Amino acid sequence: RSVATTTMFGSAARLAARRAVVAQRGFHGSAARRFAADNVAEAGATKVSLNLSAPTRSIFDGEKVDLVNIPGMTGEYGVAADHAPTVSELKPGLVQVYKTEGSEPESYFVPAGIAVTHPDSSTDIAAADIAKMDELDLGAAQSALAEAKKSLDAASEGSKEHAVAQIEVDVLEAVCGALGASV
Repeated sequence: RSVATTTMFGSAARLAARRAVVAQRGFHGSAARRFAADNVAEAGATKVSLNLSAPTRSIFDGEKVDLVNIPGMTGEYGVAADHAPTVSELKPGLVQVYKTEGSEPESYFVPAGIAVTHPDSSTDIAAADIAKMDELDLGAAQSALAEAKKSLDAASEGSKEHAVAQIEVDVLEAVCGALGASV
């Protein structure tokens, strides 16, 4: 066998041995059971306590709301009272806040960030920036998107410029989509 193959199999064997030790300890199962058991007593909230902020401003600070829709990186999801504890990276999109059941949502655009839902139904959303929908301009977003696409096409794959342009395209496409335009 080649040295690379021997090293690869040796690494795989070491990894399997480590996993066996962890499994014997019951680390994953016992930690999950402890977490679930610790949080059962905290259930029973009737509202979500929402904190929505960015470095430049805070929109909600502990406000009680019925539902928050969050643009998670792995998919959009809603948080209501007694939601399972969750940590999620945000993708560019809308955070929609329903203060009461059946009400129209207040919508805010976030380009990136993180959301944490705690066992007590409090949810913290820390965004890189926040824009109210009436602060966004479709024409300006479409123009900026066209420029960002040109920058993306001109940049070398794998370069810093390419990565920055890709982020700009992703965010601006989401802004245009949030404003009702197809991209």
